[in-house]
Amino acid sequence: MQKRLKITLILMPIALIAVAGFYIYSLWASEKRRSAEAPVEAFEVMVRDLRSFHKKRGGFPKDLKELEGVVWEKKQDRKFSNDARGLTHRNYYYLYTPRGPHEFTLWAVPTGRQREEAATWFVTATPESQQRWKGPALTTEDVKTLDLHPSTQQLNLLGLIEQPTSPLQK
Repeated sequence: MQKRLKITLILMPIALIAVAGFYIYSLWASEKRRSAEAPVEAFEVMVRDLRSFHKKRGGFPKDLKELEGVVWEKKQDRKFSNDARGLTHRNYYYLYTPRGPHEFTLWAVPTGRQREEAATWFVTATPESQQRWKGPALTTEDVKTLDLHPSTQQLNLLGLIEQPTSPLQK
């Protein structure tokens, strides 16, 4: 009887520690999975990189692929689409459209299962200024029919609201 009691006293804490460890690991793994699915917006970084390209080359690129080697490192494997004007990065879809050598528009649309928790962005920018709009995540139907050069009324119909521009963002 003494031997059984000693074995139980040794195995019971080990089992409790193992169960607690598995539970903590499952919580960590589910949080890691959830955070990987959440859209991470890099809208301001994209605008900054496009302006940096303009400063270096004297004009905005014809597509996002031209940023590689000039502003972005070529080492990364980027998923371009829409004739290299579209880019998917961390559950956001960016759609770039040049409107001439010194003006562009950029859409930033959240994707993935948690897209409803993120915002849609639209900007019209030049080297000196920008107009930004922010709104709720767009539906798949809205994304399929996006106007590359929408009017203020079209943006308002999509639920986007013009944002005030700070001196740092000009």
